[in-house]
Amino acid sequence: MINANDALRDHNCSDNYYKYNFGLVITSGAKSMADTFGVYWWLDIIASYQGQLKNEEFQVWTLKRTGNSAVVTCTDGNDVQLVCQRIPFTDFEPDVAYLWVEGSGEGNLVCLLPSEH
Repeated sequence: MINANDALRDHNCSDNYYKYNFGLVITSGAKSMADTFGVYWWLDIIASYQGQLKNEEFQVWTLKRTGNSAVVTCTDGNDVQLVCQRIPFTDFEPDVAYLWVEGSGEGNLVCLLPSEH
């Protein structure tokens, strides 16, 4: 299984933060994930759900490819599924990728690679 995060393991902290949609802030690692694998659409999905996840201070987002389609899921970090969205077509090449969202819906939401925590 090819994990996209393995290609980005050199990101272990972030000096740069970028404003994104819906009040989400992304780290240099999350930006590198989107740049490297062309998954800004995944960041858009993550950002679009933040209104309904405003009480979740920690979120684990998974992008899992199966053939030419994928599934995006979000859990609370304790395997309680909060979101599941099917993606009918993707050109995402790795089998799986992970991003975390930390903070609160008070404008302090940061999307990062697990290795940046």
